[in-house]
Amino acid sequence: MLRPIEHGQVLHRAMLGLPPKYHSRLKQGGRTLAILQGDSQQEADDRAQRLADVLLPDGDGVIEPA
Repeated sequence: MLRPIEHGQVLHRAMLGLPPKYHSRLKQGGRTLAILQGDSQQEADDRAQRLADVLLPDGDGVIEPA
């Protein structure tokens, strides 16, 4: 569910005719390490995976839509 500020950003981009942005959350042990943005969900997931590969070489990070 979108928080009010996130909903406002979606409306603002729509009013300007801009495409939506997608976000992925990189978590480890239940804590959010980073939220990454992309023009598609796949791009956001890829960015999160690249960051996870660098920060968490043991592979214990979780990537989920934000």
